[in-house]
Amino acid sequence: MKLTVLVDNNTSNDRYLLGEPAFSVLLENDYQKTLFDCGFSDAFIKNAYKLGLDLSDVTEIILSHGHNDHTGGLLRLEDLYRKMLKAGISLNLKTIIAHPEVFDVNLDENNVNIGYPGKPETLCDIFELEYTSNPREITPKLIYLGEIDKKYNTDYRYNDDSALVYKAQEGLVVITGCSHSGIRNIIEHAKMVTKDDRIHALIGGLHLYNKTEYKIREIGIYLRDLNIKHFYPCHCCNLNSKIILSEYLKVNDVYSGLELTFN
Repeated sequence: MKLTVLVDNNTSNDRYLLGEPAFSVLLENDYQKTLFDCGFSDAFIKNAYKLGLDLSDVTEIILSHGHNDHTGGLLRLEDLYRKMLKAGISLNLKTIIAHPEVFDVNLDENNVNIGYPGKPETLCDIFELEYTSNPREITPKLIYLGEIDKKYNTDYRYNDDSALVYKAQEGLVVITGCSHSGIRNIIEHAKMVTKDDRIHALIGGLHLYNKTEYKIREIGIYLRDLNIKHFYPCHCCNLNSKIILSEYLKVNDVYSGLELTFN
């Protein structure tokens, strides 16, 4: 499986791609393309074009949760597909897979909706909508985890927050959006769903930018003890949290355009 970060908060030297406080990843194998989250704007579409990646034949769009820094770009993707259809370009069937509450209104502390900015009902013209709280197989090796079992303490109770897991030969590759459900809950849920305790890699947001040092160190110890081989914290993981986590395991850089391959 090839994983390409289409947009992240960070960019890389000499790549000249767009960055924004958001996240989007393209997952490819020999016969299928899956989009995980759509960022905040059309930045992920522009970056995909610059990287030579065709989004017209994506088959699934997986939404980690409903916040607009992961779903806002879905409006732009819908618009792109409408323009292609109007131009006479045929498109394959595309399915949005997400938790049943993904398009619910999400109000922040200022009573502003930070959820999906569009109207979900208009998506039905372009996409199949599949809502599920249960794990859902995307390919024989790629699984949407559904609603995360929250066994361990977490500051968040968003039911819609989920993640992906890829069953690599060396162990599990866990791909998160923001980890509002708690990264420990997500990883333990992935282990339960796959019946595999080996965590080969972790990439995605961990939502640590507003956590105490004690909490970050607690997570660092947990991740260290998993013996993760490849660790790519990004998006809602700020510099301070990465510095603290680096005391427990190697922290790899993430940026728009990053490409990773897993067997």
